[in-house]
Amino acid sequence: MSFGRFIMKTLSIDLAKFSFYQREIVNGKLVKNRCGRDFVYNALAYYFPDQYGVGRITAFDLEHHKHLGISVPSWLAWTQVQFLNTPKYLKSKGLELKINGRLIKAFQDFVASILFSRMSFQDAIIEIEKLVDVGKASGIDISMGLGGLLDHVLFVYGYDDDNLYVFETIETKIQYSIVYPEYPQVKKLSKEEIKKRWTRFGRVWEVGVF
Repeated sequence: MSFGRFIMKTLSIDLAKFSFYQREIVNGKLVKNRCGRDFVYNALAYYFPDQYGVGRITAFDLEHHKHLGISVPSWLAWTQVQFLNTPKYLKSKGLELKINGRLIKAFQDFVASILFSRMSFQDAIIEIEKLVDVGKASGIDISMGLGGLLDHVLFVYGYDDDNLYVFETIETKIQYSIVYPEYPQVKKLSKEEIKKRWTRFGRVWEVGVF
């Protein structure tokens, strides 16, 4: 697909059939701090479109049936226990998770990667583009504040010279734009915006077969 002089490369996803998830509203309030859950859901919906979606398994189900871990209030998201069961669940689907190139085989690996793994902005963009090229699900994890301690991970649909194209489930302060009016959750996120939000805690998430 051509956008002016740029060629957009994407995962093989039929947007008309993809199970986009809209962040849920509970007691009149939009649920916060569920971006990691939503990323894993999008990855699973990409690999197994017949198993995940409306009328099947949703992102809400992944959380509240404890597939991924223990559901906690948004203010306890820093504990990461919402991902306690994620390595086991992905393994049951024949998949595994990597964060900044580190294979996550257990919850301890997840916590260590979140806290201590490092990747430069340049290497992150190179890695994301490689993953799109080979058809693997990936996510870009960027800062929302506090030097990156507050972060936001987005499922990556594609890229061009200047941008990543991501799936979003909630509105944030990130500067991005809608690509297709009929698919408002597909956002164009400039690499400059990613660079501005890249910190020592910047991460690339990857779900696939390793």
